[in-house]
Amino acid sequence: MKLKYVFAITFVITFVSMAIGIYYKSSYLDFNKEESPLDKFGIALLDDEFLDSQLQNMEENLDSSNIILAVRCEDRFHYRYSCMTQKVSVVSVFKGENLKEGDTFEIAKASNLLSLDKDAMYNGMYPINMGFVNEMIPGKTYLIFLDRKLKNCSKKDIIYMQNRHFTLAPIFCYENIINIPKKPENELIPCIGYSQVKENEFFIMSQESNEKIAFMKEKLFSKYKLD
Repeated sequence: MKLKYVFAITFVITFVSMAIGIYYKSSYLDFNKEESPLDKFGIALLDDEFLDSQLQNMEENLDSSNIILAVRCEDRFHYRYSCMTQKVSVVSVFKGENLKEGDTFEIAKASNLLSLDKDAMYNGMYPINMGFVNEMIPGKTYLIFLDRKLKNCSKKDIIYMQNRHFTLAPIFCYENIINIPKKPENELIPCIGYSQVKENEFFIMSQESNEKIAFMKEKLFSKYKLD
């Protein structure tokens, strides 16, 4: 009799699990198959005062990062469940054990978050957190500061994570990318459609912020020069 109950309970659990899986699969959106998926999202703009605190944080702590690399971006975002990663190849190792030129892996921003919660939508757009920094452009070289390799990675899916200590993602393109400051429509909600800043490197609100970031990049590049 007890064995019957075990089989019955197992069947019910299996059936419910399958039903839940089918439901979520039917509602899953695979942005990897879309041409311009980021245009569906709204992003937060970097407030001038907050930028000052982040630049000071970087000034004091970036050099202490466990891994400091110059990398070439190899692909656009790879959309995963509620987050994104990008594939890079190592151009130069400034700091970091067991890493060498030519190594390839994916990186994830610590402030990475993609939400499909309809209750969190703003002006018909889903929210996405990119650490106030645009996705890297394939073919361009970037200076990046990382914390660690994720332990649950497979050999085919190697992911390195940035330090959560930095809200502004520490990714800096060695090339000059023009940043056009934008103001939010609602000052209480500093958000804007991604399509309005898609050409920027950083999502900023003023020319003063643009100049401060450019100065930070100049100092970093003088210290971490490309060969």
